[in-house]
Formats: sequence, C-alpha cells, structure tokens
Amino acid sequence: MNKDQNLGVCAILFNPQGKILLGQRKNGYKAGFWGLPGGRVEINEPLMTAIKREVKEETGIFSDKFVYLGVVRENQGKNDFLHFVYKLEKVTVIPQLLEPDKCEGWQWLEMDKIENLLPGHQLALKLLNHPQILIDVTS
Repeated sequence: MNKDQNLGVCAILFNPQGKILLGQRKNGYKAGFWGLPGGRVEINEPLMTAIKREVKEETGIFSDKFVYLGVVRENQGKNDFLHFVYKLEKVTVIPQLLEPDKCEGWQWLEMDKIENLLPGHQLALKLLNHPQILIDVTS
C-alpha cells in the first residue's frame, strides 16, 4: 500500500439498536482515540472497492450495501487527509479484531456517549444529517 496518497475511506456501521461501531486506536495518529472502520485508498482503487476491503480487513464484516455520504478534509499536522465517508445500516454480524496491532478492539457505542473520537471521524458523523457535502477541517 502506498502511504503517500492521503485519501481514505471510513464507514459508519449501525447495529439494529442504532449504535455505531468504533475501535480504539492503538498506534499512529491519535493513539487512544476512537475511530470508525476504514483506511487508505490504494492507487487506482475504486472508492467502493476500498471501503468494502478496509471494513472486511479490519472487522471481518462484508457488504455490498454501503451508501456514500460525502467527504471530510482533515488536517493531520504535516498533511491534509481526505476521508470518503460511507454508512452501512443494520449490521448483525459480530465484528472481529483482525488488526490487533492497530486497534484495541471494536465496540458498539451510542453516538451521544462517544468521547475522544478522531476529529475527521467526528465530522463524518455530521454527514448523516447533511449527506453529499464537503466538510473542511483545516485546524
């Protein structure tokens, strides 16, 4: 995977009770913060392929029913990062911890009780009410 490309995908996964799936980051950018499943887009990889791949690689969850919501630009210090945001509703599969070197574990959490969410992912949640817009975070 080419780490020079600052494009990523993330997914807001809902269980039938309306909770979202979050993992606590273990290393790298904002370790200890909660984040949505997702990751970098590979060179020439279609975005839909990237979101399916990343969610499956991290959680074992596979679906063809991701819905595109919009884009968030986040400044991460030395660079800007674009998050292409998707959602997936009514997930009944139990997530697996498939990348334990990157994540402490997955939990279903209520949106109004989340603390220490990655800044770009926090803004991704705003796309739930305002889909298909660009949210630009530069500071």
